[in-house]
Amino acid sequence: MTDQTFHIRRLNDMTRTQPEIVNATWVTTRGVLYLLSGDTDRDNAVLPAPARVAALRAAIATFSNWTEGIDPYGEHDFGAFDLFDQRLFFKIDYYHPDHDTRAPVPSSIELCRRVLTVMLAEEY
Repeated sequence: MTDQTFHIRRLNDMTRTQPEIVNATWVTTRGVLYLLSGDTDRDNAVLPAPARVAALRAAIATFSNWTEGIDPYGEHDFGAFDLFDQRLFFKIDYYHPDHDTRAPVPSSIELCRRVLTVMLAEEY
């Protein structure tokens, strides 16, 4: 593993566990928002919405199934897991800190803004 890959991985792991300290934002798709709402018509939810959000955050923060198939570059930038009887994905993308173009240096906090998107597998 190169030093750059090591730093990207470390920052991505922090994006999953402590997004507020690495210039990261989490976003969810409409399907995930619906899932988190606890709407019993769709998924027979038993947890209230705040508990579902906490469960989602914990599932992403503790994700550790880094296989070569989902993490071929060793950057920990994609994950797939099951929660609330649904298959979910998360993906971390790297943007320039001042505008929505590709980050010039993904291994830098100062030169990269990370966006973690959570989506239902069916929304991919």
